[in-house]
Amino acid sequence: MVRVLSCIGPEPYQTNPNFKLLVGDTTTYDGDSIHCGYPVVSPDGRKVYYLCVDADYFSPLEGCIGSIYSINMDGSNNQKILDGKFEALSISHNGEKLAVHSYKGNYPNLDPESLILVINLDSLNVDSFWVASRRIEKIAWGSNDRYLYYYNYKQILRLDLLTNTEEIIATISIAGFDLFKNDSIYFDSTRYSTEIEPVSEKIVVGVSGWGFGTSLLIRDISLGTERSLPVPYNDGLVGFPYWFPDGNTIVFAAQPYVEATGAPAEIWILENVLEYIKELGGINESY
Repeated sequence: MVRVLSCIGPEPYQTNPNFKLLVGDTTTYDGDSIHCGYPVVSPDGRKVYYLCVDADYFSPLEGCIGSIYSINMDGSNNQKILDGKFEALSISHNGEKLAVHSYKGNYPNLDPESLILVINLDSLNVDSFWVASRRIEKIAWGSNDRYLYYYNYKQILRLDLLTNTEEIIATISIAGFDLFKNDSIYFDSTRYSTEIEPVSEKIVVGVSGWGFGTSLLIRDISLGTERSLPVPYNDGLVGFPYWFPDGNTIVFAAQPYVEATGAPAEIWILENVLEYIKELGGINESY
């Protein structure tokens, strides 16, 4: 893993020891660099899986629909494990499977399919599940890894992987959702890509916009109080935050702002999240 520098507006770069760049090229800001998103972490915290688009393509709307990659936490063994055009990457609680929403077509003319794929990480065998929706914003695994919950921009649905049947769980207009350990649903009306902190389940992280937003935010679920977290680029965008099992580290995608270009989206890690919150006065000093 590489310790990097945090850009503070137009001022010279300043060291921020809590930031680490895991995947990306911070020296190339044109169409010749990679575009990453949807990072998720293995249950043992040793590996990150993410989606990546080939270097010759970028679109603000489709920039994170890509192939599945994996990388070790120390930055080693970065490799493509399944070629395709996927979004909404999710990892099972036992760490044995990934789920994605599949697209067909070629860039820049991609079409979402009514199809969720489940990939066995040991064998890379793929199981296909045809579903009712072509639009899927997020996929979340139920606690026993039998069910997949997903949002189609108007409903939360649940897919039974054993019987290949779907049911509507809620009809609702929201920005983001996630599951508590007991499979009850957290709904968020203003924050996207929301993820519940896995240890205390007291706070949630999310972003200010669909896909990418300008702010990475952390919220006290019961009180509703909110704080901004530091980001690598003040004038850039961030998206798809995901907690490590320790409940104190977040992986996310970040994109610097470069006028009139499609700057590459990178995979970053922010460590000591709760310590940083407390230094700011915190959401709740009991965390």
